[in-house]
Amino acid sequence: MSQTIVLNDSEIEGDIILPGNLCLFGKISGNVTAKGKVEVKSGAVVTGNISCRELEIGGVVEGNVEACFLMIEENAVLKGDVQAGKLLVRAVKYDIKRLRLVRK
Repeated sequence: MSQTIVLNDSEIEGDIILPGNLCLFGKISGNVTAKGKVEVKSGAVVTGNISCRELEIGGVVEGNVEACFLMIEENAVLKGDVQAGKLLVRAVKYDIKRLRLVRK
């Protein structure tokens, strides 16, 4: 599966649809849809919804997320609704308005 990397000095405006994985160090203002894993690294920011198979948040996500597996890392910030098959939370700060755990 292919991997797309967005470096920390990059800013993307608009929706992104990927056939594989995304490793994000920069900023995205728009929705992200990926068939694989999305990693929002520490310092990275997504302002928009994320839909993927596996999501690992270490940075900031301001939007709704939908994933089969969601991991919210220790210093992550998540503000939005969550729909996930499995959830692992290590974060201190998160603001989940609505949580829905579903089998996927």
